[in-house]
Amino acid sequence: MPHVKLDDVEIYYEVHGDRPATYVFCHGLGGSGSSFNSELDFWTQHFRVITWDNRGLGRSSPAAKYSAPLYAQDLNGLLAHLGIEQALIHGVSWGGVLVQQFALDYPERCAALVIDSSSSEVNVEASEGWYARGEGARLAHKTGEPSSVRPEHLDSYVAQARAVAGLREHPYTPRLKQITCPALVVGGGQDATAGAGGSVILSRVLPNAELKIWQDGTHGLFRSKRDEFRELVLEFARRHGILT
Repeated sequence: MPHVKLDDVEIYYEVHGDRPATYVFCHGLGGSGSSFNSELDFWTQHFRVITWDNRGLGRSSPAAKYSAPLYAQDLNGLLAHLGIEQALIHGVSWGGVLVQQFALDYPERCAALVIDSSSSEVNVEASEGWYARGEGARLAHKTGEPSSVRPEHLDSYVAQARAVAGLREHPYTPRLKQITCPALVVGGGQDATAGAGGSVILSRVLPNAELKIWQDGTHGLFRSKRDEFRELVLEFARRHGILT
């Protein structure tokens, strides 16, 4: 199983396909790169696809610290290890938050972004909801109640939930004008997790953004609107010279 040692953590990753252009998938809250496995047969026809597990999740090792800049630093270290200068970076939900941090910190690595079912800021209600997710998981482990979060993943899960909650007081929105690479922002009108409003905000602030809202789409458009999403991303990648 491929791991790369990066300072205080070992990151699990997989490389699929051998096309010239690279597509990196960044998973959602508490997830892993395996959530993209059902998509690989399609995307490897067009890209070399990189999937990876955030620190403290999936098959990556736990770490002493967790923060959005550290998750982004891990991705940069992984791409450097693989010799990848630039890639199309796709983040879904929490992964979309991570992608924003990555593009701010490592703009030279970003050929383009796909931000799926995410936001650069949250309101009070959403912030409290995300915080409650993390605390609920922590409480369940403390009391022995059933939980979908494995014990070894708890710290990273809580950190990610808190990072999203923190977008209320520390939004990315004022900083997004710094991200000048092409960005495709997609949202779903029936997304009960993130809503579509955050996608609209992202598209208005990112200097080189395009927006697509599917009114019947749910959370994670790469799955809920699979065929339409695939067609849209390929057209976007060709138009910006990522695919020829």
